[in-house]
Amino acid sequence: MTEQPEYDAVIIGAGHNGLVTANYLAKAGQRVLVLEARDLVGGACVTEELIPGSKWSSCAFIAGLLRPEIIADLELARFGLDLYQGDALSFSLFRDGTSFTMWKETDRTLRELEKINKDDAQAFLDFGVRLQRFASLVTPYLLSPPPQRSEVFAAFEAAGEQTLFDEFTLLSVRDLLDRYFEDERLKSMLTFFGMVSIFGGPSTPGTAYTYGHHSWGEFNGNFGQFGLARGGMGAISEALAAGARHHGATIRTSTPVERVIVERGTATGVRLTDGTVITAARVISNADPKRSLLKLVGPGVLPAKLVRDVENIDTRGSMARIHLLIDELPQYLPFPDATEGPQHHGHQLLGPSREAFEEAYEAQRRGTFPSTFVIEAVTQSVTDDSLAPAGLHTMTLGIQQLPSELTGTTWAAEKEKWADLVLEDLFTYAPNLREHILDRVVITPDDLDHEYLITDGNIFHGSMMLDQLFGARPLPELANYRTPVRNYYLCGSGTHPGGGVMGANGHNAAQVVLADASGTAAPVRAGTGAGGRKAPWQQRVVGGLMSTRPGRWVGYRAARQPALRKVTAYAARVR
Repeated sequence: MTEQPEYDAVIIGAGHNGLVTANYLAKAGQRVLVLEARDLVGGACVTEELIPGSKWSSCAFIAGLLRPEIIADLELARFGLDLYQGDALSFSLFRDGTSFTMWKETDRTLRELEKINKDDAQAFLDFGVRLQRFASLVTPYLLSPPPQRSEVFAAFEAAGEQTLFDEFTLLSVRDLLDRYFEDERLKSMLTFFGMVSIFGGPSTPGTAYTYGHHSWGEFNGNFGQFGLARGGMGAISEALAAGARHHGATIRTSTPVERVIVERGTATGVRLTDGTVITAARVISNADPKRSLLKLVGPGVLPAKLVRDVENIDTRGSMARIHLLIDELPQYLPFPDATEGPQHHGHQLLGPSREAFEEAYEAQRRGTFPSTFVIEAVTQSVTDDSLAPAGLHTMTLGIQQLPSELTGTTWAAEKEKWADLVLEDLFTYAPNLREHILDRVVITPDDLDHEYLITDGNIFHGSMMLDQLFGARPLPELANYRTPVRNYYLCGSGTHPGGGVMGANGHNAAQVVLADASGTAAPVRAGTGAGGRKAPWQQRVVGGLMSTRPGRWVGYRAARQPALRKVTAYAARVR
């Protein structure tokens, strides 16, 4: 008689997707164990006390992609999750000293844009409508098994939107933005969203999809908006962990897994680094595909060709963080002092320039550093006083387009010198900070690999170009969350629908695991697939209105009126 396994499911890694999977499995009555190598849950979606007395979102720091269906299904507010926004969504400061603030309210943003370029203000609204249309055709696939790329294209074709598919999937972000805008500053600011965790630059074909992936998020039903998690991004993971425990799952931290045990082609459990064996009916890995299949599975288990294909998954392109403890807020050049203001409330982007992004890619390709950096920043303690002692603030800097490995040296050797270079750039935008940094912690691509266990420091677990999307993510043989090892699954960001703190990967993997456990077909969420869920009626009305020249004229003038703010916000609702 076969001995009963200790658990129905063991999940390797307590990143947010692993925790989402744990929630759905535990809610379905499965006996679930989550094993996390680090001493806290969250993976890259984590809050840590990097400097005693102060806390930072170590890696991910913006909330906007987490699917609202998952927030509702798992009752995350009940388990402590509080997502909020400051007054402004973002503040961009350019090298010429000009700046741009993007507000939560469309009319305020449009009037701000008019100061830069009146034609681009109208184009911004047009572009937003097109992006929303793109999202309406793609997002129905997010919470379902991955479609074939041909199926996605067919959906665009059936909707008469082949050009839209090309624009937001095949083009470079440079070509995409050149089609809509004139002002170089605006194009440079928007380019940033296509440069996240990629090996490439603005002219690289396919980066338009990375742009769209980061821009179609929603916040409280408002399309294209994002916010912050009170307590830092770890609050998302902590709420997920609390929910999983509530439903009966067990979570063990400081418990690294050495190997997935495979017997006659079937996963039967895991062996920990201390030699302990834990048996399970099914094993699910939240690690990236390379780590899951090349390190956690022993040699000789997988076909040689698949091993080579996994080795060739594109994980190039990384990022880094510099966490600063400061005793005065940055006094950005357009402002007379360091007094708290909207410029500190959301995402801050310093020195965005398409040429700087292009230079960064050339340096990335060579394994070196560019002459200047485009810096993203967040000072969340301004809007969340739980993160730092009174009178102090946490400031996080982010740099994208970094090489995973440096030529002729190592990140360990260059870490502090590189951080000094970034800070010198920072001081050109906020000179006062030179005298007000009390301490700092630097997290490099090498740290992301070795400490946070993300191969090559690629936070998406793999490129978000079309060759690694939908039914080809991360490979066609692995696209349905199953691996060739029976009862061994993937649920991390390297699976469909991709990276970011979205949770969809974990949701979808859980549905496949439950279907296999019950011997039924994996369910498809209602309204998914080609010809599935229609866009909300107000989006269809707005889309029709904005497709004509008179309609665009009327729509723009309505959108820029503060008195019609509620009407504009309702028109942009996603659900």
